[in-house]
Amino acid sequence: MIKINLIPPEYIAQIDRKVLIAKVVLGVVVFAASVLMVSLWHIGRSKSLESNLADLQQQMQVLQKDVDKVKEIEKQIAEVQKYLNSINSINKNRFIYTKFMQDLVADLPGTMWFTLVNTTLSGSTLKVTLAVNSNSAYDLAYWINSLELSDSYADVTVGAINVSEGEMGKRFTVPLTVTYNYK
Repeated sequence: MIKINLIPPEYIAQIDRKVLIAKVVLGVVVFAASVLMVSLWHIGRSKSLESNLADLQQQMQVLQKDVDKVKEIEKQIAEVQKYLNSINSINKNRFIYTKFMQDLVADLPGTMWFTLVNTTLSGSTLKVTLAVNSNSAYDLAYWINSLELSDSYADVTVGAINVSEGEMGKRFTVPLTVTYNYK
């Protein structure tokens, strides 16, 4: 079988050129469509992110009002706390002498009495000098021991014990120095 090509080569070259142009145009159209689709996707995503940002900024403005209220409340709390601290500092040592006297005579036996009570206040600590009389050596020893074991007293120092004879028998006179810690 013999084939005879009756189409002139210029016509085939022209058709090939048109096919090539069509392929190039198709490639450009596909590329442009791809770029357009990607651009549209990015634009849509950008608009979505801007919308989310606007919503979050509105929520932040609403919450910022609450944050401002909280800061104002914290300032008020700090002011009230300063006030309470100043009241507590005033009241802290207000009843120190009352408490000291209650603690001092709490365990004092009936056979003992004071002839001198001298105090020096330093913060919440009292330095106390006492002159104690007792008709019983046992009661005196018991009371000094209770001072030494007490958490409120420290540095209990007993001076020279003076023993004298009186109407009631022996009288023991003792100078004491202690440190009283107010709690």
